[in-house]
Amino acid sequence: MPFVAHRKPSLASYPIWVGARAVLKPLLSAYPLTDGGLKRLHLIDKLAQTAPKSKTVMFSTLTLGGRPADLMLPKGPSRREGDTAVLYLHGGAFVVAGRGTHRAVASRLCERTELPVFSLEYRQLPEGGVGTSVHDAYSAYRELIEQRGFRHIVVAGDSAGGFLCGKVIELAAENGLTAPIAYVGIAPLLDLDLGTNPDRSSRSDAYLPQDKMAELAPKFDWGPIPFAGTRRINSLDAALFPPTVLITAEDEMVEPDVIELVEKLDAAGIRAEVHSYSWQIHAFPVLAFRHREVIDAIEAVASFVTHVIREAPSSVDAPAKLTG
Repeated sequence: MPFVAHRKPSLASYPIWVGARAVLKPLLSAYPLTDGGLKRLHLIDKLAQTAPKSKTVMFSTLTLGGRPADLMLPKGPSRREGDTAVLYLHGGAFVVAGRGTHRAVASRLCERTELPVFSLEYRQLPEGGVGTSVHDAYSAYRELIEQRGFRHIVVAGDSAGGFLCGKVIELAAENGLTAPIAYVGIAPLLDLDLGTNPDRSSRSDAYLPQDKMAELAPKFDWGPIPFAGTRRINSLDAALFPPTVLITAEDEMVEPDVIELVEKLDAAGIRAEVHSYSWQIHAFPVLAFRHREVIDAIEAVASFVTHVIREAPSSVDAPAKLTG
């Protein structure tokens, strides 16, 4: 199996991990999952959207699949006039985060892959359950293919966004739509029922509390759009998956599912690899500051995506429509 272990952490890794374990994990365990508590979490992204934007990419906003989205374009020479783009789906357990909290990771992907990146603001709890989130993600993907002229889409996401990427892969196949050219998962949630899985544990995870995931799980099935299809991405037929690169923190709660998926894809002859980093927190490439492991993980992803795109047949169609 193409498993790459990164076991020489930078000095900055230790205080981040210890701080998350000492502060963030207890805070998440105690946070109330009432409607009011869930609504207050949305303020985090509102605040993050006021932060300065990256100077390495060009930003604009648009509506994609009926939802707000950021469009990031690389400055200078790039493939932005081509037929390939990235659809980025943020994480946050379907309750928190958004375009603002994830602008740093989306900007870095844009810069390093030299591709347009669409970062989607899909509906989350309490506004809508996971079925609604899936609907928004797939609608955005379908618009990029059917209306905006992109021939190839890289689906990328962290944590809950990684689950949505898997559902996009499932729905594209189900509906006869062009499949993604690649799947990028940053600590992807691959099992919607992970919180109640007796074979999984968050004891070694820096901040994800499994008991809170279990408490949150019943809310995932809220409407208004019902959830359909698989709840476990690993149960999908391996043949549906495009080339896949996954990033994890060593021994985090989602890592066993990540390794299982890569083993499955590799056995089926699908190009897949996983990079596991010691002394890192869940979804660490999302961190805004220039932590060494953050940069290294983005470089690993960008290198993988670039190679996949180079192997794909090129299009002679007109340039895709980026605005609107």
